[in-house]
Amino acid sequence: MLMLSALRRSACVVVLLCAACATNRSSGLLASVQEADTLVASQSDHGAGADELSKQATDPTASLMSLGIIGTYSGPYRGDAPGQDASTTRLKFQPVIPFKAWGADNILRVSMPYTLDGRGQHGLGDVSIFDLVVNQEDWGRWGLGPVMTLAGNDDAPDSFVIGPAVGGVYQASKTFSVGLFSQNVFGGDTAISQLQPIAAYQLGDGWALSGGDLQYVYDWRESRWLSAPIGIQIGKVSRLGGQPIRFAFNPQYELLHDDGLPEWTLNFSVTLLAPMP
Repeated sequence: MLMLSALRRSACVVVLLCAACATNRSSGLLASVQEADTLVASQSDHGAGADELSKQATDPTASLMSLGIIGTYSGPYRGDAPGQDASTTRLKFQPVIPFKAWGADNILRVSMPYTLDGRGQHGLGDVSIFDLVVNQEDWGRWGLGPVMTLAGNDDAPDSFVIGPAVGGVYQASKTFSVGLFSQNVFGGDTAISQLQPIAAYQLGDGWALSGGDLQYVYDWRESRWLSAPIGIQIGKVSRLGGQPIRFAFNPQYELLHDDGLPEWTLNFSVTLLAPMP
């Protein structure tokens, strides 16, 4: 148990990361014209850059370094639960780190949720880590790698579970992409699959509509779905002091009516983007 606690703490420490001179009046006029042309080109490049960053930010298989903070409100809960809170508020810290190993592109992502108030155990929740080895194709990209979860609750069925993660994204056009991402973990009393449908449409100027972080959860041991949300995410890539940051809002409605499931989940995220040079 001490080793597990150390692993959880170490997972929480994962990463954090033209002017021209004129000599006479005529050359000065020429420099001014050139400077204006450069400014227009720079503004055009910024728009294209925002669109490209927006495209990568809506693709879990993209090699884009980022540091995200996601605030989540869940509620009201279905079913009668006397004495239980009607809603839950959480924060999630989610760094994404692309790197190369043995010549292959990898994406390391760590998700660390923290419950502020509401139902369940407060404080640090289950820490999830996956490393995806990404392959580029003419039609898009796909990836495969391990995913693991360290339980943040002593009452969890298993303190450590592991399994495969696999996903792919098809670039249907310059502005539209679709795909599917799956995470699967198994342990002594755990056999869970999470399916995330991917659909993103780039609106231009850094704006995008996408499915967001929709997670369809299936329990193989109980042979039933644990969660089946629908929703849409609106996101915008902007620059603050030259630093690209993405803001997104993702409301989700739970289709299942099982007791204990939240009717609504509202996610608001602020993500610092750090594209590789």
